[in-house]
Amino acid sequence: MKAGETNGSMASPETRNPDGFPCTLLQVHLWARHKLQGPSGLNIAMRWAVNGELSHAAAAGALQLLMRRHEILRTSFREVDGKLEQVVWPACAIKLLDVDLSFLPPAERAARAEQMARAEALDAMDPRQAPLMRAMLLRFGQGRGELLLTLHAMVADGWSTGLLIGEFQAAARAIDAGTPPEASEPELQFVDYALWQHELLASGALDESRVFWRQQLAGAAGTRVSPDQRAPSTDGDRSSIASLLLPAAVSDAIDSFGRQQGATRFALAAASLSLMLHRVTGAGEIVIGSQVANREEPAAEGLVGPTVNSITLRLPVAADGTLRQLAATASGIVQSALLHQRLPFEIAEGFAATGEGRPLHAVNLVVHRSYSGTAETDGTAPGRFSLVSLPSYPAGSPWDLNFYLIGRDEGWRLSCEANADLYDPQTVQGLLQSWQVCLRGIVTGPDRRLADCPWLLAVELRAEPGRQTIAAPAVRRREAIGLDDAARHIVRFHEAGKSTPMIVLNNRSVYYPLARALGEGRPFADIQLYHPSSRLDAEACRFEDFAASAIRLIRAVQPKGPYILGGHCVYGALAFEAARQLQAMGETTKLVALFDSWAPGYREDMSPLDRKLRQLRIDTFEHMKRLAQYRRGEVGLDAIVRKPILRRLGLLAPEPAPEKMPDLRFDDRLTDAATTYRPQPYEGDVVLFRSQETLRGRLFDDLMGWGPLVSGNLAKVEVDSAHQDMFRDRPARDIAASLRARLGDEIKS
Repeated sequence: MKAGETNGSMASPETRNPDGFPCTLLQVHLWARHKLQGPSGLNIAMRWAVNGELSHAAAAGALQLLMRRHEILRTSFREVDGKLEQVVWPACAIKLLDVDLSFLPPAERAARAEQMARAEALDAMDPRQAPLMRAMLLRFGQGRGELLLTLHAMVADGWSTGLLIGEFQAAARAIDAGTPPEASEPELQFVDYALWQHELLASGALDESRVFWRQQLAGAAGTRVSPDQRAPSTDGDRSSIASLLLPAAVSDAIDSFGRQQGATRFALAAASLSLMLHRVTGAGEIVIGSQVANREEPAAEGLVGPTVNSITLRLPVAADGTLRQLAATASGIVQSALLHQRLPFEIAEGFAATGEGRPLHAVNLVVHRSYSGTAETDGTAPGRFSLVSLPSYPAGSPWDLNFYLIGRDEGWRLSCEANADLYDPQTVQGLLQSWQVCLRGIVTGPDRRLADCPWLLAVELRAEPGRQTIAAPAVRRREAIGLDDAARHIVRFHEAGKSTPMIVLNNRSVYYPLARALGEGRPFADIQLYHPSSRLDAEACRFEDFAASAIRLIRAVQPKGPYILGGHCVYGALAFEAARQLQAMGETTKLVALFDSWAPGYREDMSPLDRKLRQLRIDTFEHMKRLAQYRRGEVGLDAIVRKPILRRLGLLAPEPAPEKMPDLRFDDRLTDAATTYRPQPYEGDVVLFRSQETLRGRLFDDLMGWGPLVSGNLAKVEVDSAHQDMFRDRPARDIAASLRARLGDEIKS
């Protein structure tokens, strides 16, 4: 007997004709979908890594115990007089397929295991035949393997899989230990829940929720991302999954922002997804679906069966509002929807007839920690084995795009399961990266208006042909530098080199000794932001706008990362902000090199007294430098003593300031913009090269203020030179040697 087939000794519905029970509205909906659209997307496929010894007898016995305890696992479905019924069988066997792959070489074994798991996830089940659950145990040898459980969506949901795997582990461990496992029947079975739902709907208790959803969904149209218009796939795998792990700093920022705002991860995920979809589709209102466990009744917490319900989130996105306002609006909408979550979606959906032929939930959002076992909860549990949750393979999705924010042992992960007939894998990966950009932006810079967020430019519009969009996606982008010809701003060295280029920012060419010291194997680009022929609009530009212009030049040198960036003095801070913006765009920066660069805000945010004391030390230092010039005969005593005293007494007119060259005026504008710029933490590697000329002490931080702003590795290297002499031959050689050590053998001298 194959897994999923009924026991040959068990009578079929035609011969025994047992009593049928009413179904929930969700089960009716899934049955109708199965009849109209086929079985794709109706499997729930779960995987666990098996660590330790799990015997066949223990695993098979535990599975059979689950079948005895939970009626829903012994349930099939039938139509009687046009009405769907669920039939509970008194006994139902499930066969555990135990497959030994240990004889295969490791690479072939892994490929075979993946092939089998993917096939299991996709293999259709007939809801007319019980059991609607399959089990497979793959053995890799040396106490390692995988457990695969596949259930039909008419008999289980995500919450149920967590309950089942917990019971499975406890029962298998008990059987292994020779002790009787817990076998009592649960207080509540799923047919009881289905009867309760019918009574609830007839009672009028949900009338208020009916009014809410009727008002909320009137005229609502589901959001849809323009497809890639591919031909239907021919391999049977109708969905694909893409995934990326959130950096730890972003997860921490989400938690911190959520606590400050009183917003849940679910609300922040919804807000950021709506912002991304707003940018991608051009729509001013985003309509997506999501699922709730729908287990508010205490008795339902331990119930195996599909209690899950869908809710609709109708999220407005205003380009003139701030990100904080967007998050607050989304949080309020989520809370209201959750208050009315008990009305079945199958009823609520009828309030949103759009007439456009599009589903209300073309896009879906799921936020949860892994329902099933993890290393944290099971790795130290008693017994001969433990189970660790693994990502599932796609079983087909009922939504065009299903976005997940899932917490696993390694951290919070963004994933998307997409209809493979509609979207290319690179499109799905790009949508995930754009979602991450928006999520990061909300929690790290919440007081910006949407129209003032340069990182939103990384999210590309994919409007549907023939569908009108609004003007809101246009983000205000000030061009600090009009880049009619980017090549005029770039000085290149060692263009034939094969290593990752080093790209440095400045306003004049001073880096040649460093390029020479790094060697011909390292391409080197010296970007000079100012050019006499450039159109400048720097007066009202923010520091972030200067960085956006710098990124255009960086990408003219190197279109895609990983990047190596650097800058001297204020241009180091500009390289830092460029790296932050590139990271928000999904790009990687291997290293940021800061050459005598003070962190913006370090000086400006000191107390007035500390700022005054700091400036006094700087003035004293400058005066000592002038005295040294006097001793060397470079200036006269009149210039450093008599004239300054007379000017302070008002007896001598101030010396007229020389006319500044345009490039120096550009430096001043950039420096002024830096005084109001407060960078957010950057998760990447940074090295600070500090000259001997910079002052030390309490008011002159050893890391020049960068410590709180770098969540990656931050290193400091002392350079034996003055501030303006860092790129002379000897210090340039020292800097190059340090860069070689940090970048590894990639640098070819």
